[in-house]
Amino acid sequence: MKCQICKNEFEENKIEEHHIHPRFMDNKNGSGKKCNLYKKCHDILHLQIPTIIWRFIPVDKRQDVIDAVVKYTERKFG
Repeated sequence: MKCQICKNEFEENKIEEHHIHPRFMDNKNGSGKKCNLYKKCHDILHLQIPTIIWRFIPVDKRQDVIDAVVKYTERKFG
């Protein structure tokens, strides 16, 4: 299978499904648009996503986002 980031071919077990329309954005069942990515490319992409999304959050709402992430993390991981 081909990674849609690096365009290299990999064995199927090294390819992961990436949700282009994230599950946290009204895509709870994961049925939104997806693409196939090599695991390493997928990991790198997920490291970049918070920075990309952060640019689109208005400055006056950023503390609300931080608070929501902290609350979610505490609830999820104790």
